[in-house]
Amino acid sequence: MIHVPVACVVELEAHGWEAEISAAGRQLVIVKLTGSEEKQARAVARKIARHPDSHDPVAATHLGEAQAIVLSRRPAHRNNVLLLDEMAARAIAREAGLRFSGFPGVLLLAVQGKLISAEELKARLELCRASGTHYGAGFIQRVYELARRGRRRL
Repeated sequence: MIHVPVACVVELEAHGWEAEISAAGRQLVIVKLTGSEEKQARAVARKIARHPDSHDPVAATHLGEAQAIVLSRRPAHRNNVLLLDEMAARAIAREAGLRFSGFPGVLLLAVQGKLISAEELKARLELCRASGTHYGAGFIQRVYELARRGRRRL
């Protein structure tokens, strides 16, 4: 199961992922944070916005990552992997001692679980790159080689 905070769902829908959200069915659990957690998430969003690795100083645009960080602090989710690609959010998660991975790491897990092939991993990363994600050709090749060898870490 994948647990996703509301702000992430709103962001996904804004990027046209309604069909994918619907297709996920019960595997995608949309989680509403408590009032206290919302307050924590706003503070985390401000911290992400101020971080030197952030390319966007507007805290509201980091609310999805912030809510995911706060959600991952719940006892029920402490052993789960938090998906974060943004460098500033990853730095904040690292400071908090949270377990996280980026999208390429999740794809590596999918290859290890035999959900996709190494070639499918490479194709998905190339598609991300073509869509504007900042993955270099060398990085994609390195992740692909790790997938082919069955290695876990980038």
